[in-house]
Amino acid sequence: MKTDVFVVGDCVITPLGTGSKLNFEKLLAGDTAIAPVDDAALADHRIHAARIADSQWTGKIRNAQDYTRLETLFILAIQYLIDTYDIPVDSRTLVLLSTTKGNVSLLHNPAARFPESRVYLSEMALEIQHYFGFANQSITISNACISGALALSVARQLLQSSDAYEHVLVVGGDEISKFIVSGFEAFQALSDGQCRPFDRDRNGLNLGEAVAAAYVTKNATGDAVRISAAGSFNDANHISGPSRTGEGLYRSIREAIRLAGEPVLDFISAHGTATVYNDEMEAIALHRCGLSEIPLHSLKAYYGHTLGASGLLETILGIHSLRANRLIPSLGFQHPGTSKPLNLITQSTVRPLRTFLKTASGFGGCNIALVFEKV
Repeated sequence: MKTDVFVVGDCVITPLGTGSKLNFEKLLAGDTAIAPVDDAALADHRIHAARIADSQWTGKIRNAQDYTRLETLFILAIQYLIDTYDIPVDSRTLVLLSTTKGNVSLLHNPAARFPESRVYLSEMALEIQHYFGFANQSITISNACISGALALSVARQLLQSSDAYEHVLVVGGDEISKFIVSGFEAFQALSDGQCRPFDRDRNGLNLGEAVAAAYVTKNATGDAVRISAAGSFNDANHISGPSRTGEGLYRSIREAIRLAGEPVLDFISAHGTATVYNDEMEAIALHRCGLSEIPLHSLKAYYGHTLGASGLLETILGIHSLRANRLIPSLGFQHPGTSKPLNLITQSTVRPLRTFLKTASGFGGCNIALVFEKV
């Protein structure tokens, strides 16, 4: 029997503020970080996105001039976990970084003070490792938009398969850049207003910024949440388009539920990007799994799509939902908009909660599903 692994601590930095508890309260209040953005450094026209205010990070780490904006946010989240949970920086501790693009914003910034090599994810990870003096080299997970959720699965596997580590810090983050905006515009995937996951009138996603961090360990505390199981399959359907049958996500969900012992799910935290094809694919996959009636939400209308942070950010807020026994509404949903029915959560509801499913999908046909359970 494999060793149980738990999430025992967390921190998020988002446009809604710093701290998981604050962000959870903001969601229950129906607050959204998505707003019109007019910034020529991102696009030559207005977009709707969620951006972290510079006041949340400027000047808050030592030797701040030596680190990029994204590196600074990573460092702040890691520092919070170390300080709050008294985590050592010796050989027992490992850091997993999840990101899709890292410091790619440096490529189109003529004022950047950093060497070109800083764009490489390995170089970014090395800078963060050196800041803290971690004994172990950080591991970077970059697998499209499942990166954050996949990093949790990798952390679980490493703790279960090796006695070398006692503490794993999983930290995910991405920031909005011209490169990212132009890429999604090329797919005609950006919404002209606040996104509407799973809604009939959805017309695209919003981009968002966030850094999320989770403390993962084999030692449970009083409010620990178990990572019960994970399943991940790639359907190899298309470089950017999701499978029309939801095959990869279907298999991921079935595997995660099987490995978790067929638990009763209290809610689902879906990927829910609000693009036409992603939401349809998810609805089909969930229907094939017999989960159409399970309460479900997407958090993309609060934060936008935070790319490499999304799976981790949404997992952490799902964990707080479990602990508080409160269902988070799926903002922006008014009319059913998928061929298979879904049970969208439209109001904050108090009820006993024990187990939830987190799903994520990404470019290249990657998919993941994880089951989390209160101890």
